[in-house]
Amino acid sequence: MKPGDAILATELAAGERSATHSTRLGGRALGQQIESWSLDQSYGTDLPDAMRAFSGVSSAQLDLSVAGAGGQPAPALYGPWAPRQSSDVARPGQSVTHAWGVNGRVLDAFRGTVRHRSAESGTDLVRISALDGAERLRQPAHLPRPDGAFNINPGASWSNWVASPVWVVDHLLRGAGIRTSPPPRPTSILHASFHGGAAASVGYLESMGGGWNFWQKESAPFESAIEGGYDSLTTANYIPALLPVNRRSDGLWFECWADTAGNLFNEQIIQFQSVWEGATRPTAHYLTFRINFTTGAVTAYSGTNEDPTKNQSVSWAWSPLTVRGRFHVALWLTWSTAGVPSFVPVITASDSVPQFLNAGTLAGVPVPAGAMMRAGFGVQNMRAECFQISQHATRPSTLTQVTQAGTWKRTASLDKPVFPLRAIPNVSGSAWDVITEIARATLATAAFDSDGYFKWRNHTRWVTAPTTADLTVTSQRELGKLTVTEEIDACRNHCTVKWENWSRVGPGGAVTVEDMPSPVAIAAGQSITRTITIDDNMLDPRAPRAATADAPDSPNRMVIRSGSEGASSVVFGAVEVQVSRVGGLVTLTARNRSASTVYYHGSRLLSLVPSESSKAAPSLWSSWNTTSQGYYGVQAYEHDVRGWIQDLFSAISLAEALREAGVYPPPLLQSVEILADPRIELGDVVRVVDKTGAQLDTLAWVIGIKTSGSGGRITQTLTLRGTQTNGLPSDLGLTPDPPTRPNAPAPP
Repeated sequence: MKPGDAILATELAAGERSATHSTRLGGRALGQQIESWSLDQSYGTDLPDAMRAFSGVSSAQLDLSVAGAGGQPAPALYGPWAPRQSSDVARPGQSVTHAWGVNGRVLDAFRGTVRHRSAESGTDLVRISALDGAERLRQPAHLPRPDGAFNINPGASWSNWVASPVWVVDHLLRGAGIRTSPPPRPTSILHASFHGGAAASVGYLESMGGGWNFWQKESAPFESAIEGGYDSLTTANYIPALLPVNRRSDGLWFECWADTAGNLFNEQIIQFQSVWEGATRPTAHYLTFRINFTTGAVTAYSGTNEDPTKNQSVSWAWSPLTVRGRFHVALWLTWSTAGVPSFVPVITASDSVPQFLNAGTLAGVPVPAGAMMRAGFGVQNMRAECFQISQHATRPSTLTQVTQAGTWKRTASLDKPVFPLRAIPNVSGSAWDVITEIARATLATAAFDSDGYFKWRNHTRWVTAPTTADLTVTSQRELGKLTVTEEIDACRNHCTVKWENWSRVGPGGAVTVEDMPSPVAIAAGQSITRTITIDDNMLDPRAPRAATADAPDSPNRMVIRSGSEGASSVVFGAVEVQVSRVGGLVTLTARNRSASTVYYHGSRLLSLVPSESSKAAPSLWSSWNTTSQGYYGVQAYEHDVRGWIQDLFSAISLAEALREAGVYPPPLLQSVEILADPRIELGDVVRVVDKTGAQLDTLAWVIGIKTSGSGGRITQTLTLRGTQTNGLPSDLGLTPDPPTRPNAPAPP
């Protein structure tokens, strides 16, 4: 419930009460002109109406009737053809807030935007309908589709989470500016939140090591962190959305958030890595940055050995690292014109004071002219969130620049991820459509509260019946009307989950998407943009690497030469390439970071499709209860998760949740009219005590709230689902008749 305050609680308990409301449109107070209003909130679900495990999304709707002012009727002020100076306050898309209460005390009840208005001539009313924050999620849903988990052998067991339904919801929310953690920076080339998956929102997940299966909310820096392996690094490799070159004046900013609280088993380590490629291919150059919170040691490595400990290194020591707590860790990486890397570690502890360690250089093995080919992240025995790489002309220096403090606001909360995804399903429709589909598939709920704060709750919120109530309503005072129903359709004692088995899916075949134009000049400091179509069934293409002299027949390569003729020399370390995908269109941008004109001779992008011989297999898992079937007969329900459940353990968990929800039909309490209380929210537990009619005393979940105000009176009606049934049937003194009359003659 909303907390309210002591004064409001006193007013709600008072014998006499008067309705109070406050309404703002476009930031302007119009409460005195509101003739009537109604607010409707409920969970939408495709489950049988009275099943206890309900799911779905809630998009609250506020309906207003607005009167005119200053002697002018409302249609002339706020109608669609009224002057903009007055009518824009009610235009579609305009902000709306509404609060209501009693005896002069109000609580916020709605925050959203106008969706519809109508003005009827000859009246003094304009009718307005508004929806809550769901309107912010009407943009097309675009999800990354990496192949990072397909490096596991087909048929082998897998536990690596590329993503999860929670990760997908978080990604879609960020696209609408709804944050659970610091967002990608404007110049970000790689961003992975780790909120239930290793996939990147910016960039491409190329491969994963083991250990991506344990997510923590407790002691997470922000939302839901990956818990690194206890005795080894949990690692992932990425291809940034943009591959930067290493002959440049600006630098790269590597960062993540970490928390060292909790149980300690071994050393606690965070690792950043970047791998660079130039004309020396196949020899690559590895730059690695490692922070050991157990010893307080900070080390940077540079060399051609994949094992960083076998390369040259430079070290720092900072004792505050050994104090358990929350840290922002960052690395500022730059190069000299000769390819000598320079490392500046920047660490911010709980005191919010960035500590800049002295620059360390490693000149023993200069980095050849070239571009980044991939980046890596590793974490051991601690929690980590929000790995990011971004480009900057100058090194971040203030707290705001270093950590993004004060540049964003947390406006969402997500439950702990519980279902893994090996592949992110292909989606269509708006972000809200996809969130709705996921909520229904996984029995979760999604809603914006009265403060505009988004909340995602897993199916586990309904598993344990509550023992205490947020509010009690009785027939002696608060309860004015009550209808209790029980129906056979609420009983589902044989529940089947239709899921997709991805355990045998292999990496499939590579597909080359070509862009082979006549050579295109790229002047110094300039960019060119190319667009390429891609099939819908393909996974995302990666940013291509620079081709050698014998390319472009190699896959995932871009050819940059010094001239327009094929005989001209191949150029390395001059052009940055960026690749982005929206649906069936891929955009490639090539930017010349050198001082001379170069020529683009084309590219071949690598994409993948799941193996035709090892597609995800449609699978079923059923869970049933024979005791319930003895009383109510076999009542079947098949639940199609539409690709959002991909492993057997998750399918079993979901089927058992459905069975426990529907094993016995819980009561549905409808038309529960009570004394209006602005503190009640969806999902609250209400104790209903009726000693005059139904003679019941039970706990129930709030799954629908309809509140309306008019003429100085506020009416509130709840829809409730019981948290438990009224016990097993006993049929005491009854001898039920058989379905067929015993002495009936057999049909001919």
